[in-house]
Amino acid sequence: MKIKKKKKGMYQRGNSWYSDFQYKGGRYVQCHGAVSQSIAEEEDIKLRAEVLHGVYKKEADDPRFDRALDDYLQYSEVINQPSTFKRNCHSANYLKEHFGPKKISQIENNEISMRRYIENRKKQIMTKQIKQGRIEAECSFTSVNRELALMRSMFNRLIRSGKAQYNPVSLVKMFEEVCKERVLTPEETVKIFDTIESLDVRYQHMREIILTGLNTACRLNEILGMKKSWIFLEECIMQVPRCAQKRKIRNKRVPVNSVLLPIVKKCLEMNPESEYLFVNPKTGTRYFRIQRSWDSILKKAGIEGRPGVDKLRLHDLRHTAASNLAKAGKDIKFIAQYLGHSDVKTTARYVHYNDKDLLLGAEELVKHETGEAEKSPTIFTTLKVVSK
Repeated sequence: MKIKKKKKGMYQRGNSWYSDFQYKGGRYVQCHGAVSQSIAEEEDIKLRAEVLHGVYKKEADDPRFDRALDDYLQYSEVINQPSTFKRNCHSANYLKEHFGPKKISQIENNEISMRRYIENRKKQIMTKQIKQGRIEAECSFTSVNRELALMRSMFNRLIRSGKAQYNPVSLVKMFEEVCKERVLTPEETVKIFDTIESLDVRYQHMREIILTGLNTACRLNEILGMKKSWIFLEECIMQVPRCAQKRKIRNKRVPVNSVLLPIVKKCLEMNPESEYLFVNPKTGTRYFRIQRSWDSILKKAGIEGRPGVDKLRLHDLRHTAASNLAKAGKDIKFIAQYLGHSDVKTTARYVHYNDKDLLLGAEELVKHETGEAEKSPTIFTTLKVVSK
């Protein structure tokens, strides 16, 4: 095929005209199609002007959204926990569905496109949750927040690499997340343990796991992945290494109290060949998922609720432990250290009081009015959030 060169930096291949020039060490090649030479020269002038003013971007510097997101997911798999990576993959499906093959430059400063995405997702989620039995006021859109957080992180990385100038997530507001104030009441706790006793051997491991959660305030993955090497019976301490925690820079030391001590001793004697404290007899290694067992126990105990509204979660064991420490008179810094928080503001979200607790507090006001407060001290204390 003959190549005809006409103007410097331009040539004709077949019937199509091309621009081909270099600027600041970069080479720019673009096809103008089967047009006349004069039109091709006009397009060449426009292209050079865009390159000069930094408007034009090469394909590598202005990737498609879906490809840029796939690239970020590979990065997420390396830096994030497996659960976070799995959630990011799920969120990515909805982002790709809306933004798909669009160029990053078409999205980075497009507020209208962002608002359309949020409105579409809001309608989808509301329709699904209403079918599940929620009313409109109970609908939660936290999943949209997770999707926008993923998009924000991806664009921040693109900006650092010079492939984007603006982060479109900054153009919109995320949904307000409602705090789920749900802790186990003493009555519910009794029901759960009575139910476990009435069930067969398949559920007996849940008793030890639940008691460990209520007495250590550890996260579920810390409990299920707890190793025997973390236990120091002489000191009555278990030490959770920072690598087993979520984004922590120091180890967490948790006391082994009188309720937990016999459980730990029993588990240490069982399955001596395993490195884990809680061992699944079917697999010979640690438990990974206990959600189905938890749901079955709640159902048989008559403790039911709607997911995301008032259903008891396994993570609520941690909230319950924090609330019980506060009711026992422990200050916020003590509770923060017990939970392994570096910021007491985070701890404050874990402490909840029910109506009975508030009534006890109201009676304290009566004692102060009648002058009886000094005569009869109480363990009920006011929680004060201490900011750094």
